[in-house]
Amino acid sequence: MRRAALPCLALLVVLGGCALSLATGGRSDVGLADLSGLFAGSGATLAEQTMRDIRLPRTLCAVFLGVNLGLAGLILQAVTRNALAAPGLLGINQGAALGIVLGLIVPALAGVPQSLLAVVFGLLAVAATFAISGAFSGRIESLRLILGGIAVGALGFAAVRLGYTLEDDLARQVVRWTVGDIGGVRMPEALRLGATALLGILAAFGLAQRLNLMALGQAASHGLGADPMRTLMLGAGVASVMTGVCVSVAGPIAFAGLVVPHLAKALAGADHRRLVLVTATLGAGLMAWADAGSKLWPGFSEIPVGVIVSIIGAPWFLAIVLTRRASSHG
Repeated sequence: MRRAALPCLALLVVLGGCALSLATGGRSDVGLADLSGLFAGSGATLAEQTMRDIRLPRTLCAVFLGVNLGLAGLILQAVTRNALAAPGLLGINQGAALGIVLGLIVPALAGVPQSLLAVVFGLLAVAATFAISGAFSGRIESLRLILGGIAVGALGFAAVRLGYTLEDDLARQVVRWTVGDIGGVRMPEALRLGATALLGILAAFGLAQRLNLMALGQAASHGLGADPMRTLMLGAGVASVMTGVCVSVAGPIAFAGLVVPHLAKALAGADHRRLVLVTATLGAGLMAWADAGSKLWPGFSEIPVGVIVSIIGAPWFLAIVLTRRASSHG
C-alpha cells in the first residue's frame, strides 16, 4: 500500500516545489497566474515575460538538475557498492569544474563547448579516483575510493581557484558559478539539462538489472552474465556525463547525488528498476524546493541554490558516516 502511494506522493512533492519556485522571486507582482502568457508571444505583459523568460527556465533547470544529480549518485553507489559514493565525493564535480575554468583561461580551449569540457574532465577525474581505489585491478577498496575522490577533488578545485585571480568581472563570475547558482539560466540551458535527464533516465533503466546484480558482489555478477568491469565503466560514464552537463550550467552542486539515492532506497527498496524513477522524482522535488528556499531565505534577497543543498546535505552526510561507523562497531 505504501509503495503504491509512493509515486503520487513523490509527484505531489515535485509539483509543490515547482509551484513555490515559480511563485517566488524578486518581483511580487509576478505569480502563477502569469503562466497563462507562455504562448502570448510579443503580446505578453511584463509579468508574463518575467515568468516565461526567467522564472520558468529557472524552475525547469532546478528540476532537471535534481534528476541528473540524483541518478548520477544512484548509479555511482551501485557500481562501487559504496553508500558514500556521489559525484562530489568522487571528484567528478571538481574535475568538471576544472574543465570549465580551463576553457575560460586557456586560449586554445576557448572555442570548445563548456559542457564537453566538463564531461571530459569529469571522466578523467573519476578515472583517476577509480585507479587510486584499485577498481581497474578488479577490487574497489572503500576507504581508498573515498580518499582518492577527496584527493582528486581537492586537486581539481585548487586549480579552479586560479579563476579567482583572473580579471575582476571574470573572477566574480567564476566565484558565483562555483557555489551553484542558477539565477541567470535561460531556456536553452534548461532544455540542455532536460535532454540530458531524459537520456540519463533511459540509460539508467538500461543498466538497472546490471546494477541489481552488482549488489550481489562482483563474482556473483560475473557468474550471472554481467561483467562487473563493464558495468563499472558504463555506470561511471553515464554518471560523469550527467554530472558534467549539470556543472556546465549551474556549477558543482554538492550532496544532491548523495542525499537523494539514500532517501529513494529508504522509501522504495533496493530494486533499481523501481529506484530509477523514484530517485529522479525525488531529485526533482529536492532541487525545486531548494530553489524556492534560496529565494525565501530570511535576511537575503536570494542565495545560490547550491548553498541550500549543502545545508541540507552536509548533516545527512555526517549522519550516514556516523551510522555506518556505529553499525561496523556493533
